[in-house]
Amino acid sequence: MKYFIIVNGETCTLPARTLEMDERIDTIRGLDRMVKAGEITRREARQEQYSFVKDCIAEPMPPFEQMDMGDLDLNVSEIIAAYQRPATQAKLEAALSMLKHIVSRPDVQKMLSRT
Repeated sequence: MKYFIIVNGETCTLPARTLEMDERIDTIRGLDRMVKAGEITRREARQEQYSFVKDCIAEPMPPFEQMDMGDLDLNVSEIIAAYQRPATQAKLEAALSMLKHIVSRPDVQKMLSRT
């Protein structure tokens, strides 16, 4: 399966969603909790996010010290969303299919026509 995001107007192909990538995503998602628990500093969390984005996209990035943290947050969110999108889409399509099946039943059609 292929995963894509757009960074600075350029389409970037993300690495395959391997077990290692899943583990990195889990780590990234847990960074805020780790900062709040005092396990790591905010700077260490940001460096982990920066490394994650840098490993995922081929686009050049500013050095860590010059990186806009808002852009970094956006890139992290878009990458994670890109990996989640196929599963989310499949779940949505399955739910819609089930809903269409239920709504098309004669007894439901009859009930809906009364309202």
